[in-house]
Amino acid sequence: MTLFNAILLGILQGATEFLPVSSSGHLFLAQRLLGLREPELAFDTLLHVGTLFAVLIFLRREIADILGSLFRRKWVLDAEPAAWGRRDILLLVVSTIPTAVIGLLFLDVVETAITVRGVGIRYLLLTSFLLLSTLRLRHKMDQERIEVWEAFAIGIIQGAAVFPGLSRSGSTISLALVLGIGAARSARYSFMISVPAIVGAALLNLRMGFSVLPPLLPSAAGFLCAMIVGYLALCFVERLVTRGRFVRFAPYTLLLAGLCFYLNWKG
Repeated sequence: MTLFNAILLGILQGATEFLPVSSSGHLFLAQRLLGLREPELAFDTLLHVGTLFAVLIFLRREIADILGSLFRRKWVLDAEPAAWGRRDILLLVVSTIPTAVIGLLFLDVVETAITVRGVGIRYLLLTSFLLLSTLRLRHKMDQERIEVWEAFAIGIIQGAAVFPGLSRSGSTISLALVLGIGAARSARYSFMISVPAIVGAALLNLRMGFSVLPPLLPSAAGFLCAMIVGYLALCFVERLVTRGRFVRFAPYTLLLAGLCFYLNWKG
């Protein structure tokens, strides 16, 4: 692992973990166009930890509010839906359960799909469709409140993002917006439920076996790039979502699907 490759993979991981552009699609293109190899398990896990640090730093206030709510006397799950508190713990659990179940059920299928057919181009097209669906939004009385069934639905679409080509952030934020949840709330809830998803992905990597990390400099560079670029990506995505410009990623993912199709067809 060279320093250049470590930096490039860190940037790719940090950006595509949160931008609605499919990390698997970009890894496929990097492998084909730049000659990069998929990182070893240990380094891949290190990059995931970098993006985990990014989202923890970005959501530090929300996480502090949730943890602080555990020490308050009043236990009312329906109180102040706009605030982050105990009710969000329930919602996070509800979203994480279907994500974990789908991820574990289809793990072997996904690993085979990555090896044999490359990136799932049809899922890139689905990402584009989900982004375009935000053009027609419904509105509800309290846009900050997330119902339990809505959290479950968002968890299902996050679980489906295990298939190569379907963007996790693109699908979860788009569904939340279509359900009528407020823009800022949709973005930050998507980022919040990514925490157990990233931890789960890292644990699955460890389950698949161990490998040796690259030397200290490439490892540190990859980790820092993943964390810094991941944080910047979080800021950028939230800004676009709150300004109603999330749909602008749709033409890019359509173009990416076409490029991946061409490279697959070319062999």
